[in-house]
Amino acid sequence: PFNKSSEEESNLKKISEYLDKTHFKMDEVKNRIKEYAYFKEKNPNLENPIICLVGSPGVGKSTIASSIAGALKRKFYKISVGGLNDSSELIGHRRTYLGALPGRIMSGIEKSGVSNPVIVLDEVDKLITSYDGDPASALLEVLDPEQNNTFTDHYLNVPYDLSDTLFICTANSIDKIPEPLLNRMEVIEFSGYTPIEKEQIAKEYLIPESMKKIGLTKKQIGFTSSGIKNIIKDYTMESGVRGLKRIIEHLCRESALKIVTGEENKIEITNKNYSEYIDIHKIHHDEVGKS
Repeated sequence: PFNKSSEEESNLKKISEYLDKTHFKMDEVKNRIKEYAYFKEKNPNLENPIICLVGSPGVGKSTIASSIAGALKRKFYKISVGGLNDSSELIGHRRTYLGALPGRIMSGIEKSGVSNPVIVLDEVDKLITSYDGDPASALLEVLDPEQNNTFTDHYLNVPYDLSDTLFICTANSIDKIPEPLLNRMEVIEFSGYTPIEKEQIAKEYLIPESMKKIGLTKKQIGFTSSGIKNIIKDYTMESGVRGLKRIIEHLCRESALKIVTGEENKIEITNKNYSEYIDIHKIHHDEVGKS
């Protein structure tokens, strides 16, 4: 795919509408992507930014990165580097070794099918230095605009231009990101959501998404504002909305089961009855099963 590239979206209105449709607020990262799209259209040789999204688990770092790819009409590929301690995993093994393979970076380019995908490097703050090498140092060659136009995977052993690839890193904290790596990134920090913001996210994104996934309609299930507020107050102490999403999906599944078995025709989740449909042990069991 090295000679193929996606035709990038440059219409700022369409980019803005796509990002607003998929995520609530996050104005700083949305504005940065719109700036990038505008200046990239004016100057095709403009260097791609290395954006690092920093925030607590569940605030939407990985999902906004996926939406950025969708808004720009680029292919998306995610590489989890948390716990990685072997630099060869990123930049490939030399072909003299038994079982040698290309690194994850070039594998991501190959699997995306184009030379200009959006590649997410997830959990860059959890890289581990060991006797097998320093993955953080290996990432410097990948992310540094001065070096990545001649990036060489040890397996392929030929220079490759990574400058068309848009890299987005995610981290829970910048404290453990090595300084040389951090200096090459534009850090955008995500704060946690307030209960009012969580309520808006639930109404505009989480509930419609869960209903669509499970096959429910507005004629079959409804959520009152007071019910959502009490769910947030009693069951979601986190700064993100991952737990809230899990609770809402559980409520939709339990409601769908009652409707299918004929126990109910329509279910309204209110501040008085929401706890009747929530089984914390079952929610935990479902999550363990998924993992």
